[in-house]
This record gives sequence, C-alpha cells and structure tokens, in this order.
Amino acid sequence: MGQNRQLSVQALAWVVLIYQLVLIAVCAFAWYLGKGGAAAYSALVGGGIYWVPQMLFSWIGTSRKAEELNVGLVLWDVYCGAGIKLVATLALFLIAFKWLAVVHLPLFVTYGVLLCSQWIISLTLNNRY
Repeated sequence: MGQNRQLSVQALAWVVLIYQLVLIAVCAFAWYLGKGGAAAYSALVGGGIYWVPQMLFSWIGTSRKAEELNVGLVLWDVYCGAGIKLVATLALFLIAFKWLAVVHLPLFVTYGVLLCSQWIISLTLNNRY
C-alpha cells in the first residue's frame, strides 16, 4: 500500500505539471492571437515563472521512498520545498523584469491562471478532497 500510495502521489504531481505546461502553451497562443508575439513571449515567461518553482517543489516533495517517510521528514520536505519555491519565484520575477523585455499584463495574467489552475487541477485529479 505504501509503495502504491507514493507512486500515485508522484504521478499526480507530474500529471499536474504536464497539464500546466499545456495550459502555458494555450495561454501563450491566445496572447499571440490577441496581442502578438511580444505578448505571447511574456505569457511564456509568466508561465515559466510559475512552473519552474512548482516543478522544484514537486520534485522535492515526492523524492523520498515510502519506507523513509515519517512526519518529521514530510514536514522538512514541505518546508524546504516551499522555501525553494519562494526563492526561485522571486529570482525568476527579478530576472524577468530586470533582463527580459516582457509585457507585464500577459505575464501576470498567465502567472495568475497557473496559480489558480494548481488548485483546480489538483482537486479534479485527486478526488479525495
């Protein structure tokens, strides 16, 4: 049971990330159709700002084998993952605004769509809640 549970948590985390990649592409395409290439590029950047830290968090949170899990290790992984996610998000926003030519509205809208999608996708795929 423990091994199957771990695999299902890992699978859920990676499926959510794949859905989000598709959503980033859809958002960028929509911005491309509506506002052009610069908006699409900014949407891709905004999606990446959300997706990369989320991928790091998912990787850290699902990296332990089921036999290694206890309450302390789970909390440690969650806190480390959340800290790394926060620092990575801030660093990516800094990089985007300082060194990339981005349009702010598509970047923030795509970031916000992905933020909301995390809850919607997780609740839809994981019907235990």
